[in-house]
Amino acid sequence: MLDPEMMSYNAGWSVRYAGYDPASGCLDWPEEDWPAFEQKLARPAAEQGYFYVLDDETDEFVGHVHYEVDGDGEAHIGVNVIPRRRGAGLGSHFMSLLLDRVRRDTDATVIVNDFEDDRMAAARLHRRSGFVPDDKTSNAFGRPTRAWRISAPDPFRRA
Repeated sequence: MLDPEMMSYNAGWSVRYAGYDPASGCLDWPEEDWPAFEQKLARPAAEQGYFYVLDDETDEFVGHVHYEVDGDGEAHIGVNVIPRRRGAGLGSHFMSLLLDRVRRDTDATVIVNDFEDDRMAAARLHRRSGFVPDDKTSNAFGRPTRAWRISAPDPFRRA
């Protein structure tokens, strides 16, 4: 969270966290804040999931994915590949695994991700994964973002 290259996607947001640097997107995450995050991670999979992704062959950390289901049954997701491994198709693998996990472990009805229109690689990934962009943008996060949505229930899941 202190690597400006990794966190560049996070720059310039309206984040209310004392350790947030809007110029770099980095987060100063002191050890005394870790217990609150650990409590969040301890919540049931039906409510949230946060996963570090490792390369099977090298055991190298290559990114992370996460979801959190809100009270309206929407699973809000995030996908992040480390900078030097971006552009190699890992995002598609990450997304596929994340969608499977949300569909398997939650009762979410919709899976949503919000990001800026100029993030073309993110738009391609979401479109290829079956997401559909909302018609309008929102400024809920302090700058214009568009929500991309896909139905959460797996149409092939047996009842």
